[in-house]
Amino acid sequence: MIKSVLFDLDGTLIFAEKAIIKGIQKCFELQNLCPPKEEEIKETIGLAMVDSFSVLKFPNPEEGANLYRNFFLEQPEDITINSESIELLDILVKRNILIGIVTNRRLAKRLISKLPFPVSFDIIVDLSLDIQPKPSSEGILYAMNQLNVTPREVIYVGDTHYDIIAGKSAGIGVIGYTKGIHGRDILKEYHPDWIIDSLEEILLILDNENKGYNS
Repeated sequence: MIKSVLFDLDGTLIFAEKAIIKGIQKCFELQNLCPPKEEEIKETIGLAMVDSFSVLKFPNPEEGANLYRNFFLEQPEDITINSESIELLDILVKRNILIGIVTNRRLAKRLISKLPFPVSFDIIVDLSLDIQPKPSSEGILYAMNQLNVTPREVIYVGDTHYDIIAGKSAGIGVIGYTKGIHGRDILKEYHPDWIIDSLEEILLILDNENKGYNS
């Protein structure tokens, strides 16, 4: 029986692509460097921020990541909650399904506190906990341990191949979501258990997986 649904943040519960691109380009400009093109930045979305800056050849990736975090949190107008998530999260809570976030952001809790999510999350796992970023499964395993759920009792939802790799490494069911960074074709290459075009489809998956458990 599925007792918990864990979510990626960017590209799944929120859309922040414009803010990410603007934030990274701003960091290059602050150092009088030529900013990378949008397409170059998009290819790094899903990595830990320090790894993104490393791929984009920022001279000091750790410094770039710190600059980015400061800028990003000042740009809430460029971040939107995925409208599909609002009703879904409310229904999951009413069904007593534990909900959580596992993200490669370092300051996700601060960011989430600035956004009007309709419910509270049972757990938020970000890199401030000194865990390895996805595609490592460490964050997912940490969340499972804190929520006291087994691999058969949890599914993970994400929009990049990093999410799929992390979920599969944790031994849990993984849902690939096509409206984020990576589309259906890329997600299929990494063999998620399900691919969805709408977050509402998660309810159908839960109904099917929990069939026979509900009275």
